[in-house]
Formats: sequence, structure tokens, C-alpha cells
Amino acid sequence: MPKRTPRHQPLRLRFPLLWESTQTPPDLREDLARTDSEFGAKWRRHKTDRLAELHRHEDQLALVAARRELDQALPILAQLNLLTPGGADLRSAATLSPVDGQSAEIVYRLTTLRLQPTLTVADHELGLVLDDLQQLGTDALGHAIVREAICTVHKTTTYAVLGERHGGKTKQTVADRRKRLEGRLIGLGDRRALSALREALSSRLANSTKGPTLPADDPFTRIALLPHEGGFPDVVDAVKVGLWLASAGPDDELRPGFEIQKDGSLTIRLPTNSPQPTHSGPPTARTGWSRGASRPVGIRGSTGTRWSANCSTPASSCS
Repeated sequence: MPKRTPRHQPLRLRFPLLWESTQTPPDLREDLARTDSEFGAKWRRHKTDRLAELHRHEDQLALVAARRELDQALPILAQLNLLTPGGADLRSAATLSPVDGQSAEIVYRLTTLRLQPTLTVADHELGLVLDDLQQLGTDALGHAIVREAICTVHKTTTYAVLGERHGGKTKQTVADRRKRLEGRLIGLGDRRALSALREALSSRLANSTKGPTLPADDPFTRIALLPHEGGFPDVVDAVKVGLWLASAGPDDELRPGFEIQKDGSLTIRLPTNSPQPTHSGPPTARTGWSRGASRPVGIRGSTGTRWSANCSTPASSCS
């Protein structure tokens, strides 16, 4: 309950939330601007009732503020609680390297805890991303296509192998399924969590002679290289789908994905039907980005710089 103010000071000091609220009625605001003496002279025998009304409004605003703070704190506490397998304290968890599913989840969740401007959980929180991927709603063959033919960072599994493994499906059947799944993944990529993950991964890309590159020591690179330990989707799926979405701008039809390099980094995948390029060049509708090409339009580097597909310098410098 607000404390009593000296008789010569305005009541607004006793009811700060009510005074600061833009929803406070004009008659209440007039009372808040009065000193205790002026308020008593105004209301006389009804002073107690009027003060009770001010107290009630102030308490309601305090309750709303407390609920808002609790709503902000609960997601953070939930994430911190999920970090407990990573060690006795946050420092131990922060130095963890992703070597299996559990450690990968901990490392992923740590990257979603934003410290600035205030402590919050980022939109690409793991649970939300996994919920989005659950909406893919496909079968074992579909999961295998996503993991081994669309979003893999290794050599893709052929349609013949995937078809044979899943009931003797033809290569054309697998190819058709892949096309439909890519369209559904792109649609899911517009959801808040996956869209935020795509942006988060894009912001971590560095520019190199190989084009947009996720460094070998980046925790997301290490997670993407881990084997799957369970059913679809898991944390490895989340990262690899995010990388696939981040391999082009959100409005581009072609998403070549990323592939592992000898130095352990991940770079834009080369089209399998194109020879190794010997010089830099702009992307085309058929081949996408060449290995020597600069960052595709729509992808931002770790410094936030936007790169043009036709220029090896930031887009603002190209003409």
C-alpha cells in the first residue's frame, strides 16, 4: 500500500503508477496533483472513500506490472532450469562444447538468452523451433529426405538409396516428395521461431573467398555436425533446417543449403550438376551462388552488413 506523503507534497508521489498511467481518468489525475491538504479540503468528509479509490486503482496497476514482470521472468527461469545438466553454474554451462544431443541443447539454449538491452529469451527458443518443425507432419521417408537430402551438411543421400530404404519407392517418387517438403519448409520458415532462427544464423555468417561461411568453431557448426540421437525433430534438425533457410534470402526460391569444408567450416553448397568454378561470378537462376561468389542478397554477416550477390563489397558500395 502506498505510504502517506507529507501534507505539503502532491499525492502523485504516493501513487506513482496511477500518475504515470495514460489511462488514468482526468478527475483522478487532478486529485493526484493536489497536496494532502488540498485533497482534504476538496473532499472533506469523503476523503477516506476517495483515498480508498485511489489505493484500489494503484493496487490494480501494481498487480498488472507484477504479472508483466512475471511473464518476462518465467521464460528465462524455464531456460535456466533446462541448463542444469550443463554444470553447477552458468560459467560451467557456458564453456560446454556440444558433443551429444544433451550438450547441444544446452549450448543452443545459452545462445537464446539475450543479455542486452535486457535479459530476455530470443524468439528462436529451441522449444518453439521444434514445435514449428513438428508441423511438417510427414512420415519416416519424409524425415529421411529432410535430414539426408535437403538439410544435410554432408554429401546428400541419393533418391535411389532413400527409396530402397523406405519400401522400394522410385527415384521420381522421392524427388517429388523432396520438392513438396522444400515448399513446406519454406512456408514454416515464415513462422516467428524459424524466421528468428534464420536471422540469428545469418548474422553469424562471415564473408570469405568461399562466400558466406559459418566458422568451424561456431557452436552451431558443431551442432550441425552431430549425429541424430532420436526421432524428428531434434536440436540437430533445428540447426540444420535453420542453416538451410539461411542459405538464401527469405524471398529466394533456391536454397542450396550449407556443406562441410576440409577446415570444418560450413559454406554454401555447390550445385551438384555444375563444375567447380574457377572465378567469382554472380548467381544465376539455375546454378545459385558459385563458390567464389560473394554473399547472396538478403544474407547478413556477423557485423550486420548486407552483401550483394554481384559485388564482393557491401551492397551500399555497389552500383
